[in-house]
Amino acid sequence: MEQVLIWPAQYPMLLKGLIEQNGAYILDAIEAWPNCQQIKDEQGVTTTILPPLFYLAWLRPLEPFEACYFQHIDDYDDKQRQYVNSVTRHIEENGVEQDELIKTLIQRLGQYSNIQMQLQNQSLSFIELLCEKQFEKTLIWLIEVGIQFAPEEVVSLWCNSEEAIHATLLDNLETCVRDRDETAKLATDGLLDGRQTFELLCAMCDQDEVAKQLEQALLFQLTQQQVKQSAILTLVNQGAKGVAKDSKGRSAIMLAIENGFVSAVEPMLTYHNVNELDECGRNFMHYAAASNSTAMIDMIFDHGDDPTLADIYGDTPYRVAMKQQALTSKQTFEQRGIIELSNDAKYQKIKTVHMLYAFAAILLPLQLFLFFTDEVDEKTIATLVTTAASIGIFAIARRKRSNPLYPNNSTPWSLLGVNALAWVSIGIQVLFSVLVLIAVLSLR
Repeated sequence: MEQVLIWPAQYPMLLKGLIEQNGAYILDAIEAWPNCQQIKDEQGVTTTILPPLFYLAWLRPLEPFEACYFQHIDDYDDKQRQYVNSVTRHIEENGVEQDELIKTLIQRLGQYSNIQMQLQNQSLSFIELLCEKQFEKTLIWLIEVGIQFAPEEVVSLWCNSEEAIHATLLDNLETCVRDRDETAKLATDGLLDGRQTFELLCAMCDQDEVAKQLEQALLFQLTQQQVKQSAILTLVNQGAKGVAKDSKGRSAIMLAIENGFVSAVEPMLTYHNVNELDECGRNFMHYAAASNSTAMIDMIFDHGDDPTLADIYGDTPYRVAMKQQALTSKQTFEQRGIIELSNDAKYQKIKTVHMLYAFAAILLPLQLFLFFTDEVDEKTIATLVTTAASIGIFAIARRKRSNPLYPNNSTPWSLLGVNALAWVSIGIQVLFSVLVLIAVLSLR
């Protein structure tokens, strides 16, 4: 849809009257000014006429390549057009500061017309127009004379201006803000969206409400797909502690840890308990493991979090690092002596140990068979060899089980039975060997 801005035929007279301070010209131009309105024709072209104040910010109609929103079309004759062009050319050639000039023209217009009335209910925000043109002096003057701004204009002005305007706004909040509650709400929304509205919000709300909104803003930022540490650090420096939690019970500091934001996490740690868990039973170390950052893991270690704590799914921080293929985290844990096995590796270790137990147990009936069969002549040697083999196999199984990496999983009753049977078998074999030796020695 095409937007066309009409420059009324009365504008050159208004401009002449303001520059020459001729009240008659100014009054005549204002009285003859057409109704401010928007008209949409059948072709979808919207024609707009604004109050006189707006045109002063531009001074002259913009060329098509200069305009962004409106196509500027003047409605005055060649003589008037030449006058407007000569005025603007004179301003440019003499290096007149446009900001100061516009402020002066608006001040003179304010002596004959209500500026506040011209700003209300328009399709274009005059404040945003001045911000776009960086007319700081004009904006400061409007604030100081008590012109009331809409809530969205206040927030936009704050976010798009420098310290001088910020200070002026804060000094004149009582007079320049049209709707204080709505402005505070928009400032809160701006904070949640990562805009720098914290100081404005502090001026609009009490301290407790600001602290609450600051925590929500931090959590909101950390749940975004693309989050920057600089934005998080800004909120932390403003006082955010990272205590707000999402629907899964994850606090903002946990999400910051997971993102590896060391500089932002460090000042927040003093406000948190070392035993803090989310709804899945994960502590800070689980999130540090997911960050794949050595610096983050070291810092959480210093904080005192348990690096061996398992969550409700049985995953320790080391297991989290392995599942997420966080190789740096895995290596960092191993350098600190924390090593765990995969489920397959755990199964293989348990299987190996209990197979050795089973072999040790099976050697008892073999020993008895070799001793009582007539086909074996050296029964004493066979008895001693089988006993030694059983003891050796059993010792290997016990050494594997005493390894720090051996799983501490609960053992099924069937495997406990194999373990017990191996102990009984070893005892009987040793006892039987002793009896055989005693018998052999007595016969000699």
